[in-house]
Amino acid sequence: MNPKRWVLFSISALMICSALCAGTVYLVDPFEQYRESAILPLYDQESYNNPGIVKNYDYNAVILGTSMVEMSHPSVVDACFGVHSVKLPMRGSYSAQMGWQLSHVLEQRRLKLAILEIDPYSLFGSPDDTDELFDYLWNDNPLDDIHYLLNRDVLFVRVPKMLKNIGKPLDTKRDDMYQWTDVTFSEQSVLNVVPYTQQQEMLPADTHFDRLTENIRRHIEPYIKAHPDVSFKIYTPPYSAGYWYLAARSGISEQYYTARARLCELLLPYPNVEIYDFASRTDWILNLDHYFDASHHTSAVSDALMRDMADGKCRVTSISDMEEGSERIRRAVDDFAEKYGR
Repeated sequence: MNPKRWVLFSISALMICSALCAGTVYLVDPFEQYRESAILPLYDQESYNNPGIVKNYDYNAVILGTSMVEMSHPSVVDACFGVHSVKLPMRGSYSAQMGWQLSHVLEQRRLKLAILEIDPYSLFGSPDDTDELFDYLWNDNPLDDIHYLLNRDVLFVRVPKMLKNIGKPLDTKRDDMYQWTDVTFSEQSVLNVVPYTQQQEMLPADTHFDRLTENIRRHIEPYIKAHPDVSFKIYTPPYSAGYWYLAARSGISEQYYTARARLCELLLPYPNVEIYDFASRTDWILNLDHYFDASHHTSAVSDALMRDMADGKCRVTSISDMEEGSERIRRAVDDFAEKYGR
């Protein structure tokens, strides 16, 4: 074969192989970029799965948050609030990632309800954090699809794994996605990750106050203000008392309490906002059998807090309500330390 024919042959072969690769990814579509899949997806990489869910699923309500919402059941939310929901957790994320997801959700769907789970730490992340946000999966630019269609990991890892799910039932996938199935919920599981620690100097309550305020104003408040027809139910998650013990010993708990109050100060004035304080539910946070580490609780707790939210329980209507909750957490920390010798 002469050089010219070899070049043409090589280019043709490359184009055919690329087309076959792209076609395979397009048809299987493990991240559901083009359609809601008829094959059960893997649902194990939230940063990659969530964009497809946002774009292609049928819903009028969302549950947004960190890993603390992974154990939630959209079916319970649907029954409580009369909606059709999806959950969109992003493990270890900050307010910037929540705002990113919320902006795309509101562009894609006319929502009836947005449930926002807000961790204190997430309000202190960088307001410009874009970690784990892949624009080519979120935008509508077809030219960007090459990053997905010709992705080696997607083709050789994700596609084969997903094909193994052919025939598996799909009826409970919204509830089952992202669920923890390989952990043990017990008192000992919590104590294993909450050692005794020396008390560090407590940081001032207004530490990083400007960053806290910017995160709320940039990544949460604008969407509440721009969508008065959407009901925003915001809640603080019920971390175990062990978590708050570590926060107190590390000297950061007072700034977390400030974040809770600031959330109320900035967002309670909006008529489409309700805030619920489940972080101070001492009957939950002092019962360590609800947890598999210092913060993550069972699905039963997730379901209970959604039902309580629907019934108006643990709702705060003022800054003082939230501050009273913070005082209950402080007492729970003391009870934890006394009981477990921490």
